Amino acid sequence: MLEQAPLVWGEIAVADMDRAVAFYSKHFDVCFHRETMNDMEMAVLETADKEAASIGLVKHEMMQPSAHGSVLYLHLGPQLTPLVERISQAGVKVLLPVMPIKDGECGFIALFEDSEGNTVGLWSKEK
Repeated sequence: MLEQAPLVWGEIAVADMDRAVAFYSKHFDVCFHRETMNDMEMAVLETADKEAASIGLVKHEMMQPSAHGSVLYLHLGPQLTPLVERISQAGVKVLLPVMPIKDGECGFIALFEDSEGNTVGLWSKEK
């Protein structure tokens, strides 16, 4: 058994960094700081806890947005239903409406399509 949570970092591939940053900032009220590492353009999600696992939007020739790859689940609010309703009303394509995991014992999930065509998940303990 691992002594710590295994996830330390996640990357979401983007084709248009400005569009992707605008999408996530608008719909999820999050902030990014942008940087370039070698030839990789990145926008790193800002968190209060600098040691916490986080994500970056990444534009690089070897990373292509896809609806058919790994799915990251983001915890972006205390309740999932109001967040999913808000993004749906804003025109974001919801791929999987809010559904419970083990009758809600393990929280709730939903899937959406981001501005780049990626399938991204949302999770919250409360519906």
